[in-house]
Amino acid sequence: MSNYQQRSFFIGAALAFIPGVLWGLSGVFGQHLFQAYDINAEWLVTVRLLISGILMVCWSFFRIGTDTCKVFRNKSDVTKLLIFAIFGVMAVQLTYFVAIAKSNAPTATILQYLFPVLIVLFSAVRSKKAPSKKEAVAVLLALVGTFLLVTHGNPSTLHITVSALVWGLSSALAMAFYTVYPGKLQQSYTSPVVVGWGMLIGGLALNCYHPFWAFEGYVDLTAVLMIGFIVLFATFLSFYLYLVSVTMIGATYASLFACVEPLASAFFSVIGLNLQFNVMDWIGAAFILTTMLLLSWKK
Repeated sequence: MSNYQQRSFFIGAALAFIPGVLWGLSGVFGQHLFQAYDINAEWLVTVRLLISGILMVCWSFFRIGTDTCKVFRNKSDVTKLLIFAIFGVMAVQLTYFVAIAKSNAPTATILQYLFPVLIVLFSAVRSKKAPSKKEAVAVLLALVGTFLLVTHGNPSTLHITVSALVWGLSSALAMAFYTVYPGKLQQSYTSPVVVGWGMLIGGLALNCYHPFWAFEGYVDLTAVLMIGFIVLFATFLSFYLYLVSVTMIGATYASLFACVEPLASAFFSVIGLNLQFNVMDWIGAAFILTTMLLLSWKK
């Protein structure tokens, strides 16, 4: 690898690492907004999707012009986009933040990172082939990690509520769908177009359930800054940086470096929210993160 290639790789790695940290911090900010300001998770997701979607679509218009609307010329692709927006973009954001509200940011993030295992199991069922040895080990690690995280090794007790577990696993399921479903759409229309419209449509759909003007809780300057960070830095900017990283070092390496998200979430929760972690929590989290590394890393 030449010096130029090394420099390009390190820059791409940093551009993937930064979104992971920002995503982890956004979960911690969300938890603080729910607990200290009584802000509703549905409202936060609605605002996040609407503003980020508008920004992403505008950015796409700036880059490729009217081709941003090309997806709406094909009825079949419009249907696929609507499905992705509702069951992918909106679902993954809503389930994740509700899981945070029901438990805490690190737990919700770690449970969401079970999504590669769900993809493996779905692929095995669809192809009617047993998972490879590496995939089987990853599935086993994920199951053990989840067991330790939820029960601390004692099957007769739950250390998170049932609702938190359900929302966390739902977040993993939504993330798996979000990852797999839009592949053909992204090949035809590029990721910024698909995700931008997905955010905007998902935000509009959720707005029908919980309008952004139906605000609950209260805000001060700190809360406004946290909301602004979640919308602008942890969504719009992070997605842009991650896309640049993928073009520089590839999706495999970019996803590996972005795996810092659960660790960042745990670190900021311990530092900023004084959250206490049990040894079993750390072991369970390590197992689940090892699963992500195993399934992402290629020879």
